[in-house]
Amino acid sequence: MTISKFPALQFPIPKAHRHLAYSAVGAANSPHVLLCLPGLLETRATFDSLLQDAEELHGLRVVSLDLCGRGDSSPLPGDKGYTMQVYLEDIEHFIRTELMSEGKSVPRIEVLGTSMGGILGMYLACDAHNHVSGLFLNDIGLDLPWMSIYGLYDGMKKEGRLPTPEEMASKFNVSLGAVLAVQSPSHFDLSYRKDWKGMKFGHLLSDFKGPLRLMHGSESGVCTAQQVKDLQRAFPKVKVLEVAGAAHPVPFNAKVNKFVLASLDLPVASSAKVALPKAEPHKAFAQMDMALEEGLVWKETTVATDEPVEVMKSVEVIAPNPQPVEQPAVATTPPESEATVHPANAQPSSLWVWLKQQLLGATKK
Repeated sequence: MTISKFPALQFPIPKAHRHLAYSAVGAANSPHVLLCLPGLLETRATFDSLLQDAEELHGLRVVSLDLCGRGDSSPLPGDKGYTMQVYLEDIEHFIRTELMSEGKSVPRIEVLGTSMGGILGMYLACDAHNHVSGLFLNDIGLDLPWMSIYGLYDGMKKEGRLPTPEEMASKFNVSLGAVLAVQSPSHFDLSYRKDWKGMKFGHLLSDFKGPLRLMHGSESGVCTAQQVKDLQRAFPKVKVLEVAGAAHPVPFNAKVNKFVLASLDLPVASSAKVALPKAEPHKAFAQMDMALEEGLVWKETTVATDEPVEVMKSVEVIAPNPQPVEQPAVATTPPESEATVHPANAQPSSLWVWLKQQLLGATKK
């Protein structure tokens, strides 16, 4: 999927006269934010199913972002200049402006990155100013072997040939300039360590104290079994999910989405909507309403009730005496701990208000 089902929201980058597109579910003031970064030629549509599964979670905002020249984000001027440094600066600006509102407390920000998005997540976590508290890596380890890079392009071949840049731009919903840029060695312009095996990023997380999770495919040529072992050796507490039969990257199916959302450790009370039953008035209220409307004489009793209160005032309705009553009927004076009933000829409206206050007071004990 390259076109998102979620509406495209715009985040302006005034100095560059362009904007980034993003989708979001959850309240803007949520205390927990998950920022999702797509891979090399992916769009935010990659995370649509994850956003759908997160819509019913309280206290969590999930945001998926289109990098420049991808999806609904603006291309760079002249459709040129796409580099990792540009992506990183755009994301940092988005985090510090959109996710960390001025004058409000900083939410817990976690980053989920697919492939190249995971590498960008490591650079974000390396800078304390970004307030990255947790990290998810989708089929990318601490190293990127040279052969894996070659394998990425080899995997794009169809019928023995690599699609033309124009075909790739149309297929992936990205600009032609972005397709051309990712095929150039100058595209990766961030500082990194390397050896004869490949690129190394483990040093970026040397001071990272937050939780780390990895989803990887059993058939991946990028995040191999050795990459998984190296990550577990460096971070013994890392949570790992292997997706059987998956290549690169891991798709966001129900199992993967459940792993991601469960790993966020959201408070139980805020993890789902709870439908509270509508409060119904106690049956005693209905009896008193009837008594007052019909002019019946009533007396007070104290009875046990199965409702969640210790005791509840109840009313026994007594049929009126057809003969004239010479003197007003007065209820028996209750103990000091209970309410006193006024004469039956008192004004029903004020009496009812007073009794209702007493009954409601009893339920709050």
